[in-house]
Amino acid sequence: MNEMSDILPVASGLSDRDLVLHFESLGDNCELGLVQRRVGAEPLGLFRFAGAPLRHLLRAMEGRFVGMADPERVSIRPENGEYMVKLTKYDFIYHADVKIGEAEPEALHRLHTRTVRFLVDKLIGDLENPKKILVFRQNEPLSAADLVDLRAALSRFGPSTLLWVAEACPGHSPGSVDVIDRSLMVGYVKRLAARESVPNLDVQSWMTVLRRAWALWPARHAGVAEPVAAPPPAIPPARVDLEFGVEGNAENSIGFGWSKPENGFTWAIEDRSLLLIDAPPDASDYWLEMDVIPYISPPLVPFQTLAVTVSGTEVHRFEPLKRGMVGCTVPGALVRGREKVEILLGHPCAASPRNVAGEQDDRRLAIAFRNVSLVCASTS
Repeated sequence: MNEMSDILPVASGLSDRDLVLHFESLGDNCELGLVQRRVGAEPLGLFRFAGAPLRHLLRAMEGRFVGMADPERVSIRPENGEYMVKLTKYDFIYHADVKIGEAEPEALHRLHTRTVRFLVDKLIGDLENPKKILVFRQNEPLSAADLVDLRAALSRFGPSTLLWVAEACPGHSPGSVDVIDRSLMVGYVKRLAARESVPNLDVQSWMTVLRRAWALWPARHAGVAEPVAAPPPAIPPARVDLEFGVEGNAENSIGFGWSKPENGFTWAIEDRSLLLIDAPPDASDYWLEMDVIPYISPPLVPFQTLAVTVSGTEVHRFEPLKRGMVGCTVPGALVRGREKVEILLGHPCAASPRNVAGEQDDRRLAIAFRNVSLVCASTS
């Protein structure tokens, strides 16, 4: 092993929240996902909060995750007072973050079938065009055979870099990182969280490992795994406008959490909705403007709330959300340098008109969107 931590300085200039967005969890549990949450980041990831044992992961990668999001392969199961999502094709499981009684299993099944399909496509794209460091941890001792198999599986997708996280041991102090070669680093945390108590983790040594791995990442210094530079694009307009509804242009920007377009608007449904929009030109900051109609049905649904998360960072909460035009500032760092901007809309007060008002509509409606605009507020 070639430890370089005394040669290259620890990465600087990135906040903890920005730093953790450069890492993607491959398993085997949600420890990295919780580290990201502890520093205020909420990136989307297929395995961020999943139980993903290595052999299951290898089998899924060999099959390129085919069939993973098939409706019959997505199962909603009650467990310890909450719902769990079981992906039976390759035997993964994750928390739905919904307590029993808060939603109907059928609605959760529809939501997570769409969500898993989107996240599978996103992960394959990240593996084929790696711009993040991939992270795997497990409580069991590191096996040479496991490491060889995982590296081989990753190489079939693209030139990614793997950070295997293990517990510190003699010769490998907490927070240290060994650079093995251009596609492998091994980091050592003070302790790995026990499987029965994952939230009891050592955030400080995790952050030290991530910051050092980012500083040492061979791809940043040798150009490995960096995408090939494309010709300079034409200068885009200083704003991006999405119009919703059957006559609108939002169809290609809609991810999970949306109903079918209607006349002049589209309903955001369930608890979360995703937009992936083309990035406007670089600016020091941006203004996100939305024309909305919250679903309200007093007394059971007196208001709606809306949390806006851009590129993994929450930028604003509307509590309650008013009808009409609303907006918030988006820091430039969350948009600059990206081809697509990921906007996650959280609306946990979604409700079914059938349940609250006796109507025929059984969708869990949250907010009807007429249009969304991302505008350059000031040039960089």
